[in-house]
Amino acid sequence: MRSFWTIFRFSSWRLRWTILGWGIPLMLLGLITTPFYDLVAENERQLRPVIQGLKPLVKSFIGGEQAEEIFTPQGFLALRYFAFLPVILGIFASVAGSGMLATDEERGILDFLLAHPAGRASVFFGRMAATICSLVAILLLAWVGLWLGVLRAGSLHFPPGQILLPYISVLAVSTFFLALSLALSMMMPSRVTAAMTTGFIVLAGEILTNLAKAISQLQPAAQFSPLTYFQANAMRGLHIQPVLGLLAIALFLTGLAWLGFQRRDIRVAGDGGWKLPFLGWRKGGN
Repeated sequence: MRSFWTIFRFSSWRLRWTILGWGIPLMLLGLITTPFYDLVAENERQLRPVIQGLKPLVKSFIGGEQAEEIFTPQGFLALRYFAFLPVILGIFASVAGSGMLATDEERGILDFLLAHPAGRASVFFGRMAATICSLVAILLLAWVGLWLGVLRAGSLHFPPGQILLPYISVLAVSTFFLALSLALSMMMPSRVTAAMTTGFIVLAGEILTNLAKAISQLQPAAQFSPLTYFQANAMRGLHIQPVLGLLAIALFLTGLAWLGFQRRDIRVAGDGGWKLPFLGWRKGGN
């Protein structure tokens, strides 16, 4: 347990600039976005016919049938702010999850670390905990920025607890992509391959989820997109079942990643290949 906390503290400290680099822009995004609701509300009479006249395919990318809810305070934040967060944090999760272990492995550092008494469990779960905490910290910075923006806006009046609810859904989706990227990094030849694959799934899922709002034939396929279960309008009430479902799948993917990390030899720098955990690789000595 002592080595776990050592790894956790060191990994958290190493992620401090990552937290600031992602959290501060999201904080500023909240500060900048919220005052625009006053302008939208003042020009509702001119803007509503424009939105109503959009073709269904175009409207699907600004909320679909819920596009006109942009004239309500909750709908504005859902469509103009929260709708973008799963993609942004999904990209972060793709990079952070794939690099959690694979980066040091490719540099030849991980085998040196495991030569010390830390052990694989402490390294794996210590870094996983630190990465999830960094994700939570980024979301908290984003929440602070949005809250300050709400205080600045003349037409928005929300308690801080209410605007926190969509971030819980963002956290669930981001954790899913984090675990997916980590699992792929334990199976694919390189960290870059795992990050690009997960990033592709994020973007493809976003496109598929939006198109399914206009094309009913795509709705069955959209059920397999994690972004379909993101609740941008959670300020009206958070449904806990999709959150728990995404977290359960993330836990399963984390288990696959742990199995892959536990059962194989650690490669040295420049030595890559497919590393499927169920093919009976020899368990490492650590």
